[in-house]
Formats: sequence, structure tokens, C-alpha cells
Amino acid sequence: MLFVIAATCPSRAQGQSSIAVKLDFKWSRLGNEITTPQFSMDGSLIVFVTRVHIPDGGEAEGLPESYFRGLEERKKREPRFADPTIQLIDRMGKTVCEASYGWNPSISPDNKSLVYSRQKNPITGLRMAAETQAGNDIQIFDCEKQQARLVAEPDAGYLDNPFFFPDINSIVYTENEAVNGASGGAVGLTRADLRHNEKIRLVIKTAVPAAPCPPTGSDGQTQVSSLCSQVGNPTASFSQLLLQFAPVGNELVALLGMPVPSPGDMYLAKNYDITLLSVLPETRRILSIGKEKMANDEDSFQVVSDKRVMIFSGYWKLFSLTTGKWLTDPGPRNMQRSSMYSPDLKYYATAEPIDAPDHFVIRQVATGKKLQSLPKMITPLEAVWSSDSKRLAIVGVPASLEKGYLEELSVFSLP
Repeated sequence: MLFVIAATCPSRAQGQSSIAVKLDFKWSRLGNEITTPQFSMDGSLIVFVTRVHIPDGGEAEGLPESYFRGLEERKKREPRFADPTIQLIDRMGKTVCEASYGWNPSISPDNKSLVYSRQKNPITGLRMAAETQAGNDIQIFDCEKQQARLVAEPDAGYLDNPFFFPDINSIVYTENEAVNGASGGAVGLTRADLRHNEKIRLVIKTAVPAAPCPPTGSDGQTQVSSLCSQVGNPTASFSQLLLQFAPVGNELVALLGMPVPSPGDMYLAKNYDITLLSVLPETRRILSIGKEKMANDEDSFQVVSDKRVMIFSGYWKLFSLTTGKWLTDPGPRNMQRSSMYSPDLKYYATAEPIDAPDHFVIRQVATGKKLQSLPKMITPLEAVWSSDSKRLAIVGVPASLEKGYLEELSVFSLP
């Protein structure tokens, strides 16, 4: 592991506004990936998943066969050497808790436990897919006792994305299955009451029949069957997708996408009718966003202060959950969907330049001005804010890879 403590950011370009951003530490492990960082509610801890990196796709093409033979030999000795492990670290980057074989962890409000989706079967050397995650259940890991306990098992598919509801007595998680060829996605949402050992489905799986292609094309030729959603093809219906969900005070809001199939759709509909709902303490429709094209693994809403959310519909817009109305734009229109807003709505972090991002920048929401450019990277990957907006964590492949593959978690403090 590598730690760099309390450094300062590089000098800013002439004419650029600035804020005092301090680098608290960096965390990395040679040869490992880092995913899904998340702060504790009080901002004192951060949890994430790390996993041995195995080259794939174009990256693998330039490597000799001996490299992959070595990986296979290691897999025989250690079947789970590249399975995911969970790291919980403190403000100085020191590991305070670790759990094996888990995805998408979340920290309990008292900072004593982790909840995560347990990778039930070995996944070393395999790609992330619905099939390789099948059977994954939800576990709670007690960091003091170093013990894990089962919370929920899937009836089918796998369970994922768990977090402690603010009352600490319940856990919310998604029900997942294959929704895009081999890729998995959330189709349902469940709350597990830890006190009474009860499970309540908040979002129930719903499917819409696929739209079959006509028997002939405009040129009079028979359509190629592999391009159409027909009974004989792999997909005869499309599931409603649970795109996002998050607690807002004592409410739980969810963004749902109901498929609008058209001829030619195969595994995933091109368009979805998007709706924002409250699913706790009761179900109510908050906002109908309308027909949107699907975005790949990008946020469509973000929770900010005072029961407000930022919603992406063409650009980031501000919406009040209290009044049920759109609010005045907090600043210039921001059409960069990957932007991550601080909860106090003062800043947002985004990877730039848009066409070939190689670093993160922090911009002021009110003016859109660039306040700080963070260090250059080969690939910027993720950014996440603490709930008090005082800390920002970013993950990326650093500019220098002298000793081998590396992903780096950098944590910054802001005024």
C-alpha cells in the first residue's frame, strides 16, 4: 500500500479562481483496482472495494501467453486471489476493517458494521455478469467481532447495492437479474427489518412485452431475425429498471425506468419512461420525467440539501421534494452528466476534458467557474463527496505506472 499525507494540489492556471484544497492521503495497492468508494455518515471513514486487476480486451492483446499461464497457475493455488475484498479506512488512510468477497459496501450509522453483497462463488478470472453474480446474498460484517451474518438470500438472480436506512434498524437492497444480454441490473427493491426479521418489497419487478419486428422490411426483404425482439429470440419482454435510489431524510426515493420497446430492440429497450417515486414511508409519485434514452452506468439524480435533488434531463436541474416543483437553476446549465455535486450545492466535481478526460476538476455551482484542477491521470474513474461536503474522494489510474497496474484513491479536504 502507498500513502501520501497532507500534500497540496498543483498550482493553478493564470486567471483561474481557486479554493484551498488539501490532499489528505492517497491509498493504492499495486496491481489492484478500486471501486465504489463511499464515506460514512460523519465523514470520518471511507469504504471501498479492491480487487486484483486482470487485463482484458485490448489491454490483454499485447501481453505474452506466459503472463496468462501464470495467472491460471495462481488461480489453481488460490481460487479466489482476484475476488473482491472490502477495505474500511480512517481519515489518515489506515485500514480499520476488512471483509472478504464483497461488492458495493455501505457503513452503518454507528461506524461499527458494514453491509455488502457477498460474492458467493469464485469470480477470479471471470467478467462481471449476471451469471457470475448469481446467488449473491446480503451480509452484515461486525468490525469489532470480526463476524459476518446473513441478512437476505435471493429467490432468483442476485442481491446487490445494500445500505443501512438512517434508522439503523433496517437495510435496503436491490433484486437483480440479467437485463442487457449477460449484464445484470436492478429490477426490484426490498427493505429488511432487522428487528422483526421481516422483508417488505418496495419496488416489485414489472415487465413489458417486447415489440416484434414486422415480417418484412421497407425494401420487401425479410428482417434479419437476430436484430428483432420476437418470441424465438432471447428476449420476449423487458423489465422495468430501478435506475437509482437514495434516502432523503426519513424518505426513500427511487428513480424507475419503464421500458418503451420498439422494433429492433433486443436485450435492452432504447427508451424508458422515467419516474421519480417515494417508496418509504409510503409509495407516492413525485415527478414524471418522461421518455429518456438510457445512459450507461451514470447517475440520473443526486441528493443535495434541504430535501432537494439534482435531476439530469438534458442538463442538471434542481427539484424540490417538499413542494414537488422545479426550482431555479443553481447556476449555468451543466450538461456533463458525470458531474458529482456536493450536498451543500457549492461545488461539483467532473472529469475533463469531455472528449478525452485525463483529470478531475472542481467547479463552483453558482458560476460554473473552475476552482481547482486535480492531478493528471491516465483514466479518471469515480468521484464521491462526504455528506458534509467537506471531503472529496476520487479514484483513477495515475499518470505514472512505472511498476505495474495501479488504481489510486485520493481524498481531499475542502473549506
